[in-house]
Amino acid sequence: MEFEPVNVHGNAARQAELAALGVPRVPATVLGDDLVHGWNPSALAKLVGVDYDGGPALDPEELAQAQDNILYYAQHLVKRLSAHQLALKHPERDRTLRNLVFHLFRLSAAFVDAMEQRRFPLEWLIVNVPDEMETGEAVAQYGAGVRARLAAWFGQAPAGVFAEAVPTYYGDQSAHELLERTTWHAGQHLRQVYDLLERDGSLPGDPLPMELFEGLPLPEELW
Repeated sequence: MEFEPVNVHGNAARQAELAALGVPRVPATVLGDDLVHGWNPSALAKLVGVDYDGGPALDPEELAQAQDNILYYAQHLVKRLSAHQLALKHPERDRTLRNLVFHLFRLSAAFVDAMEQRRFPLEWLIVNVPDEMETGEAVAQYGAGVRARLAAWFGQAPAGVFAEAVPTYYGDQSAHELLERTTWHAGQHLRQVYDLLERDGSLPGDPLPMELFEGLPLPEELW
């Protein structure tokens, strides 16, 4: 289908258009007076009038393992980074690598928050890294805590919970769909972290193994 891609980064007029539509954050797909906010394949298919019956490719257990693998790599990478590396930024993004890794962990913890509180507000995703997490080791310790919390929740998740609907800031999704979104979201940011270090020529260790992302709906583009 033909569509007009719009980059709202640094474009105040386009940002104002989204705000007028009640969209606080990209991505959004607009068709006439209707729109879909966020990554919501079922709603997007309905918006453009096509059949869609594809749910998450991986089951919840597989997604939980993929998520933990992604967090493991982030945790063990960030604790090895220098102050210079933690301060790296993409030329078109005003977010340090330190903040990016913290966000990767925070959005993962937000899945459990959403399941416990039955809501997912945008505010949970726009928290910056606390000042006291100054070093890579400190961010890694936070990540270890997130991994432990996720493992505990998955270990006692009630039967049928992944079919239940969760209200989010971009519309209702099943817990299964939210887990998939959370996992690929973290995976996309891990790819970006590795990309920043490779651009800087300071990646410690081996390149990121792409098998971490098998079965996840990741975009081809990193940024």
